[in-house]
Amino acid sequence: LNIEDMLFLGDTGDFDDILYLEETEQPEETLHIEDNRQPNEAVCVEEPVKPEDTLCVEEPVQQEDTLCVEEPVQQEDTLCVEEPVKPEDTLLGAGSSPSTEESLSIEDLELLEGRFQECVQAVAQLEEERDQLIHELVLLREPALQEVQQVHQDILDAYKLHAQAELERDGLKEEIHLVKQKLFKVTKECVAYQYQLECRQQDVAQFADFREVLTARAAQLSEELAQLRDVYQKQKEQLRQQIEAPPSQREGHFLQESRQLSAQFENLVAESRQGLEEEYEPQLVRLLERKEAAAKALQKTQAEIQQMKEALRPLQAEAQQLHLLNRNLENQITLVRQKRDEEVQQYKEQLEKMEEQQTQLRNGVQLQQQKNKEMEQLRISLTEELSTYKAMLPKSPEQANTPTSQAGGIETQSQGDP
Repeated sequence: LNIEDMLFLGDTGDFDDILYLEETEQPEETLHIEDNRQPNEAVCVEEPVKPEDTLCVEEPVQQEDTLCVEEPVQQEDTLCVEEPVKPEDTLLGAGSSPSTEESLSIEDLELLEGRFQECVQAVAQLEEERDQLIHELVLLREPALQEVQQVHQDILDAYKLHAQAELERDGLKEEIHLVKQKLFKVTKECVAYQYQLECRQQDVAQFADFREVLTARAAQLSEELAQLRDVYQKQKEQLRQQIEAPPSQREGHFLQESRQLSAQFENLVAESRQGLEEEYEPQLVRLLERKEAAAKALQKTQAEIQQMKEALRPLQAEAQQLHLLNRNLENQITLVRQKRDEEVQQYKEQLEKMEEQQTQLRNGVQLQQQKNKEMEQLRISLTEELSTYKAMLPKSPEQANTPTSQAGGIETQSQGDP
């Protein structure tokens, strides 16, 4: 504001010689400061002087005589001060009385001091709102940090469960490996016993064939022996008949010869029988012993196979249970991994939301800081204007007693959305 445009001195000491500063639209409208966070919103202060409130001169106030002073605060907020001034009013200051100047200066000073106090209060209120916004930002960040810590703890728990499940899976794999080794060993022994059993069965079959051969040979020898006995009986009957006949020299010779032949035949039969017994009796004994041993080994092998089958059943059941347990653990690991992926995705989404909220809050804080700077600049400008106005005021004690008055005034009102 320019002091020369605000203060006009007239020739007389009447009330009409004082410049009246009033705002349009409302008689009590004050300095209007708004901040709605809209791009094209401005702070506008209009103080036009009405024609009926100007100095008592013949020429009315014209629109082209108004002085418009615009001080752009920022791109979004603009301070507009309009004061209609007449060129003739500036020339009347030389003949004005000192008492009117002193009275006007004191009243304007009081108004400006009140306006300055209101601006200071508005700045203090904005600072309080800024502190409140910072406190709200801290309060908003605390649950976000708690949620982040909770998500981290959940992820750590999931990793622990995953590691524990992997350890259990490794233990089960080792147990399954041991069971498989034991099962392989038992299967190997079972195959070996089966091979021995088959070998024994083949030996038994061979022994049976050999026994049949020996039985056939013994039957053949028995038939030959029976034939020889028949022949011997016939010869014996013939010789007996010859003996019973009248003896003669020739018959005696035949009798002697037959006796020799009979003795030779008996010796031959005894030798043949003894040779057969010596030759085939050990073989028959060995065959019988081998048959009994094979039967005992077969019974023993069958009993061992039965025991192995009985011992294999719980191992098979245990292997099946371990297989089912391994499958359940794999399913649990898959579910834990899916849950972990979902929690990580949710954590990322929450983190993005919190980053967006933090960006919005940071923008709001920056905007509030910018507004605070604007208010500080406005306060500084008002302080400078006040100091300039105080410097221009006369300080004579006689002028302070002169009765002066001022119609109208300047009122300030700060409106804004913190």
